[in-house]
Amino acid sequence: MKPSILTILTILLSTNFVFGQSLKDSLFVFVGEKIEVNLIPREDDKPLVDTIIEGKDTIYDIHISMSMDSRYKAKYKVLQLLHGTYNADTIEFIAYDHYGKPGFSTKDTVLLFVSTSEGTLYHEKYQYFNLYLTKNGKWAGTYSTSDYNHSYKNEITVRPEKIEFANEVSFPLDKLTQEQIEIWYPTPYFELKNGKAIAIYGNYIDDLFKLKQQTILKARGIY
Repeated sequence: MKPSILTILTILLSTNFVFGQSLKDSLFVFVGEKIEVNLIPREDDKPLVDTIIEGKDTIYDIHISMSMDSRYKAKYKVLQLLHGTYNADTIEFIAYDHYGKPGFSTKDTVLLFVSTSEGTLYHEKYQYFNLYLTKNGKWAGTYSTSDYNHSYKNEITVRPEKIEFANEVSFPLDKLTQEQIEIWYPTPYFELKNGKAIAIYGNYIDDLFKLKQQTILKARGIY
């Protein structure tokens, strides 16, 4: 008798799993300047083999555990701490992303949300704001469609305000449908001009933090 090989593929969907959700005291919120964001290998993607003897047959039961998320190690300079106690001027944390390299890594300066779990820092999945300098020397983000339209939107107390950015903050529209433009860059929060959406409204970082507190961070049980 030839040995039988049974392969079981277990796919771990971690897209909705978020570390550090139990206590808001474990949350760090800060303005960060990117130093590096690098892909790191997954240690749990190794096959486990069980040998089962049934009569004269030997069955090799192979379990392969695969995560659908990529794992990254990020290092940032802490420019301003909004929440939590953190004494170093740089911070390193782990980020998981289902779509590849984390979106926050595409910009140099962002507002980041990081939680502690069993002594390790983890990025609160998908939670960040791209930041831009304003004419008054502060940091601000553009109007956030996804946050202002969260299922908890009726509990939001902050409101978007007109922001004078130091330099024009705009987004190309050529690859978007009219419906997508209306969803992601609604007027009057953006001015649609010359094939781009120019940011007119937004929020300063304190209100951006409140916006997360009252929506996704509340939904995750942190607030």
